[in-house]
Amino acid sequence: MAPWPLRHLSLMTLVEGASLITLILIAVPLKHLAGLPIAVAIVGPIHGALFLWTMGVLTLVVLRGHLPALKGAGVFVAALIPFGGLWSHRMLARAVAAYGGR
Repeated sequence: MAPWPLRHLSLMTLVEGASLITLILIAVPLKHLAGLPIAVAIVGPIHGALFLWTMGVLTLVVLRGHLPALKGAGVFVAALIPFGGLWSHRMLARAVAAYGGR
């Protein structure tokens, strides 16, 4: 069975990625097009907290050796790109599945 932090990171990439998409595609347009800055005021800090949580788990996973540093860097870069969380989740799901054979 794959280590818990690696499985947790796989899930967190989806959650954090969804919060980035929500921020960029919903909250920011509501702020600028509809004059509702409250949308960014709510979604922005939520996304920020999720991003920090994800990066903390990523650091733990890389330091424990559950994920190579190069793949960890890829997860970090993907977290900065809209829809990058989908790529990260897919890559991490393969890493989790690889533990099944061990």
